[in-house]
Amino acid sequence: MYQLTIGEKVYEYPEHTTFLEVAQQFQKDYSDDIVLACFQGHLKELYKEVPGDGTVSFVTTKDRDGQRAYRRSLTLLMQRAVYNLGKRNGTQTTVKVLHSISQSYYCELPEDVAVTEEYLAELKAEMLKITEERQPIKKRTIHTDEAVKLFAELGMKEKERLFRYRRSSQVNIYSIGNYTDYFYGYMAPSTGMLGVFDLF
Repeated sequence: MYQLTIGEKVYEYPEHTTFLEVAQQFQKDYSDDIVLACFQGHLKELYKEVPGDGTVSFVTTKDRDGQRAYRRSLTLLMQRAVYNLGKRNGTQTTVKVLHSISQSYYCELPEDVAVTEEYLAELKAEMLKITEERQPIKKRTIHTDEAVKLFAELGMKEKERLFRYRRSSQVNIYSIGNYTDYFYGYMAPSTGMLGVFDLF
C-alpha cells in the first residue's frame, strides 16, 4: 500500500493505482475538472500510476498548467474530428495550427476544404460526438526513427521532416482512437473532459 498525503490527510492506495483513480475520488471537491496531478512537486498526467509514497495535489482547468493541457488536448480532438470528416469524403485531411490569438488558436485547412458555417457546424458536432464517447487520450514514447516512418505513412510531411533532424532519440506521441500526432506537453486523460469550446 502507498501512503498519499492529500490536503491535510493521509490516504492509502494499493500499488498500480493511477492518478486518475485518485483524482476521481476528489473531483467532487473541485468546481473545475481535474486534468493533471502534482506528485512531490512534479506534474503528472493522470493516466500514470502512483509511483510510491508522497504528497499529491491536483491541477484543474482553472489553473494555468491545466488550461494549457486542456487547449493542447482540445487541439488533438479537433485534429481527430477533421480527420474523421475527411475520411468520410474519401480524403486524408489535416488541419494546421499556426499561432495563438488570445485564448484561441488560428488554424488553416487545405484549399480544397471550404470553410463554411456548415462545415464548422459539422466539425463541432463531430468533436462533441467524440467527447460524448469519452475516448481515452493515449500516450506513447517511440524512437525518433519510428516517428519519421509513422508520420511519413500518415502523410504528415512537415512532421516527417522535423523528426529527421531532431537530436533527441525519443518522441512522445498522443492518440485518440486511430488518429495519432506529436505534442510537447501534458494532456488530459480523456475526450470526456473537452466539451467546452467553440469554432469560428
